[in-house]
This record gives sequence, structure tokens and C-alpha cells, in this order.
Amino acid sequence: MTCGLSVATAAAVLLLAGSAQAEAASGWYVAGAVTGSNLNKPEQTIANAPTPGATLSVTNDVDFGWGGQIAVGRSFGRMRLEGEIGRTENRSGAYTATSPISITLPQKGENNSTRYMLNGYYDLPLSGLPVTAYLGAGLGEADVHVTTFAAPARAPNAPPSQLIDARETDFAYQLMAGFSLPLNPRLAMTAQYRWFDAGTVKGRDARGEAITRDIAGHNLDVGLRLTF
Repeated sequence: MTCGLSVATAAAVLLLAGSAQAEAASGWYVAGAVTGSNLNKPEQTIANAPTPGATLSVTNDVDFGWGGQIAVGRSFGRMRLEGEIGRTENRSGAYTATSPISITLPQKGENNSTRYMLNGYYDLPLSGLPVTAYLGAGLGEADVHVTTFAAPARAPNAPPSQLIDARETDFAYQLMAGFSLPLNPRLAMTAQYRWFDAGTVKGRDARGEAITRDIAGHNLDVGLRLTF
């Protein structure tokens, strides 16, 4: 993570911590969750395809994916701060070249993302209800690995081959909203919606030409949080 990102993250943490009201006991916790990932259809560009001097625009169809996350954090009244490591994996089923030609071809491929995030949450107890709502946001970085195995758009009848195998680590952010349900004084079940955005991944295809691919989408995390 770059120095600029670290400074910005630290400033955000201090601002959130300073504004929190300590209305409940503080304490450390560990949390884990499984993830269902509905990645947006990644938009992609490929330089010098299908012919030299052209830029091929591609939309990738991806399947519903799965993943998980672990976190260690500390509560300060209604405020919580945590460090999180998470991963999601989404497989590709086809791609559609939209410009300068139009064709849809089957493909095998993966859109895998491992993230390292610093999250802040604010808990909102709901009067008369056993659950606590919360809102959160996170900053960090994501290691994204993109692979594609298919026939090239310029030769749709050619045997499938490895077209893309690109990896990049870049800035990422996420926004969360969820609920926690106490199971006992130390253990709570959690369920949250999370929007995750790793921005635009840049890399090279099998020919050495520049590619870009957007990585962002919707996630549902269900897990447990243990306070100690």
C-alpha cells in the first residue's frame, strides 16, 4: 500500500474514532463470514485487437461466485475499527465483443480478488428489537487475478487458447450495511450487504498488448463475531 493511501486511511480512522460516542463497553473481537458475490459484468478493452491500431471493447459474463473473510477489530462504544482479509472468486462463462466487431464467444476464466482492508463501522441499536443495525466503510488494496481461455474475436473458429493472464494490486474501497443478532453475551451472528470496488485492472494479454478490466460488484456476507 502506498504512503499516500496509508496517510489517508490513518486520517479517516482518526476522524471516525474522534467522532464516536462511547456508549457501550469497548472490547476486542474476531469475526469471520462466508460471501456470495454477484460481480458486475466486467467491461474490458484490448489494445490492437482485432486488428493493429484498433481497440476491442469487451463485456464479460460472469457467474455468481463465492468467498470468505476474516477480521480482527476493536469496539469503542458504538464505533468499531478492524483489519480484514477477504477473497472472492467469480468464473467467466462467455464474452461479447461490442466494438469494432460484434460477436459472443464461450470462454473459461476467473476473476479472483484478494483484499486487505481497514474498515470502520457505526452500530445503531434498534429500540425494542434484539438486533443491532450498522453502517460501515473500508479502504485498502486488492490483488486481482484475471484469466481468460477462449477463441480470439478475430478468429472465432480457432481452438481456445490462453488469451489473458493478468494480475495487479490496486486501491480498493467498500461500503457496508448490515445487522448483528446476539446469540449470547460474547457471540453474535452477522449479515451484511457490501459493495466492493477494485477499480480498473491493467495488464497484458498473451500477445503483450495492453488490457483493462473493471472489477466491482455486490456481495452478501453472513458470519459470526466473537468478542473477548
